[in-house]
Amino acid sequence: MTAPGPNASTPLRACAAAVESSLARTGMLLTMGGEPTFVPVHPSGAEWQTAALGPTKLAYARKLARELVRTAAPGAVILETSGKHYPGEPLPRWTLLVQARADGQPAWRDITRLRADTEPGTHTVADAARFLAALAAALSLKSPRPLPLVEPETPAAPIGFVLPLDQPEGPWITDDWSAAFAPPPEPPDPKPEILIPLFPGDSPAGLRLPLGSLGEKNLRRALTAEIKHGSLTIFVPPLLLSSYLALLVAIEGALAKLNLRDVVLAGYAPPPDPKLPTIGLASDPGVLEINLTPCADWAEYDAQLAKLYAAAAACGLCARKLQFNGREVGTGGGAHLVFGGPVGLLSPFFAFPALLPSVIRYWQHHPALSYAFTGAYLGPSSQAPRIDESTFEALYELEIACAGAENLGHPQNLALFDLLFRDLLMDRSGNTHRAEISVDKLWNPFAPNGRLGLVEFRAFETHPSAAVQSAVALFVRAILARLAADPFKTPFIRWHGELHDRFFLPAFVWQDLVAICADLRAHGIPFDPEWLRPAWEFRFPKLGEIPLSTLNSQLSTPTLVVRQALEAWPLLGESPNAGTVARTVDSSLDRLEACATDTAVLEKGLLLVNGLPCEFRPLDLSTLNPQLSTAAPDGAACGIRYRAFYLTPSLQPHVPVHAPLLLEWVDRETLTVIAAAKWHVWNPANTTYPAAPADDTAAAARRAERWQPWTATLGQSRFIPKIDFPPEGRHTLDLRRYPAQTR
Repeated sequence: MTAPGPNASTPLRACAAAVESSLARTGMLLTMGGEPTFVPVHPSGAEWQTAALGPTKLAYARKLARELVRTAAPGAVILETSGKHYPGEPLPRWTLLVQARADGQPAWRDITRLRADTEPGTHTVADAARFLAALAAALSLKSPRPLPLVEPETPAAPIGFVLPLDQPEGPWITDDWSAAFAPPPEPPDPKPEILIPLFPGDSPAGLRLPLGSLGEKNLRRALTAEIKHGSLTIFVPPLLLSSYLALLVAIEGALAKLNLRDVVLAGYAPPPDPKLPTIGLASDPGVLEINLTPCADWAEYDAQLAKLYAAAAACGLCARKLQFNGREVGTGGGAHLVFGGPVGLLSPFFAFPALLPSVIRYWQHHPALSYAFTGAYLGPSSQAPRIDESTFEALYELEIACAGAENLGHPQNLALFDLLFRDLLMDRSGNTHRAEISVDKLWNPFAPNGRLGLVEFRAFETHPSAAVQSAVALFVRAILARLAADPFKTPFIRWHGELHDRFFLPAFVWQDLVAICADLRAHGIPFDPEWLRPAWEFRFPKLGEIPLSTLNSQLSTPTLVVRQALEAWPLLGESPNAGTVARTVDSSLDRLEACATDTAVLEKGLLLVNGLPCEFRPLDLSTLNPQLSTAAPDGAACGIRYRAFYLTPSLQPHVPVHAPLLLEWVDRETLTVIAAAKWHVWNPANTTYPAAPADDTAAAARRAERWQPWTATLGQSRFIPKIDFPPEGRHTLDLRRYPAQTR
């Protein structure tokens, strides 16, 4: 087992050992990985908000890849290749692969020969010709004939050369393409120069070769060397692993012989192979996404994550953003957790037919797994909706599918196993990738990387701390170990309106997390819920508190704690947009939670928000404060849903903005205000911030000024209106439902 990272505590290591022991007893081989995302400390521009590509992202990626090679993967090579390609985008997005040999031998010895930035280079076409000559000699090619490449708009100015190249068996071979591209002779030049015209575009030359012009017997694999942005760019053809590694040695040897540096190595990666562990750096909307190397256990994952965060920090990258009003949030790009086996056919989801059905049932029973660690955009229209948020029939149909999966027998019909869940684990539009539990890479015959035996848990966002991120991953791994040892077959719960009304509130999310940890302990896995406290605090930051003075209180200083809660922003209907249609999200709503840690105060007073009374619902106080005994009085919490901003379009456009919120604690006997505070969504002056917070201190100052102790209404009398709490909102006061009260 790999030693855990430097931040792993002794109890956490003991818990990890218990998890691995549980997996060993069941015989489960469970790999784990993930996709943490990073942004610059001071992000600016569309590429760090919504766009996948931009002027600085590739430079950050190259710098981070170089730092990872230096600190985490000595001897690795950096290959630039094509990544995701979405409709409407002219080219695939770039991806950088940091590839290291599993046997410890270096794949590349001198990483400084590869470019670590995007500055214009000083290489020339002559350098490309010299390089190919040196490479041909290193590979012992017989009669190599590199041919010049030209762009369509400059047909007389070569930008590089192409060298047909392959290694079917034994020695490397090449080919002569001159006959396929030779122009007819014209007097007075009986032997005109042969130039190969590339297809138009911005991709590397290796992706724009006119292979359709070749003869039937011509070799169709080729290496190109071109000058792109002033840098020598070497494009590697598709090869099997052994040939690929041998070619890397020859390429580096040729570069060393010519003393060439700052080149770009691009092209095709060999097929995925455990012999070549790979970290991917991908261009994704608003973030730089990192695809971790699959790890055999949590200790290996923890160590890899610690090195990644350290390398990112050294490059000016971090795993959080600061909003204008000071709130600290995740990067917005997700941090999905991925579990599988050493290879696709050895996936535990195939070896243990009850595992995936157990996961589906367990996640449905515990909404905290959906809401405690996800990003700001959640709910039915998000990129990770729960199964009971997607379609009305999902639970009913999944009950049948789960029972079917558990009775498929061995050997399994993997295509049928995939089809059991493909049309149920999806979002409302039918997208199988955008689901909380995604099986898009389990055994999907329609995707080139679909048959990997992987299940992706998408309701997770990157945390600023590697240690916290790692503890959350261990939590999920522990749950999978528990489900492997004892499959979960309890029928689904029909949460109905309670799902959002109750579990969008932090106190009830924490309750559920504690219940899961108790279940893990009952199965021999000592996971302490306090290890999740930092993630919970980050997800649900405390906004302020109102000290309450009550008689006969069992707590010395009872307070009303107000925290940020969750809100699902609804997806609106189609609207015209530049000649087409688009759908927008109504992000004007917000939700808070008020939590009383002593129910005695509720007998003496009540909370008014903008003049309307809240209804507190009970919870177990011991789950909120581990220092209190289980005999301590119960606490209670309530939600406050309100319009924070006025946006167009939006749901309920007739409802005005409710901010700032006036929270008043009213004595039940005298009906007078005895404590009060104001909560501002923006700054109290409602002025424009000149820029995002410069650092954490400035962000904290902006957060602090938005909570104001309020003395102006102390001693005033209050009329307490009677309001209804509908079945979908028993825990939450929705200010949109009621007429505005005079303040």
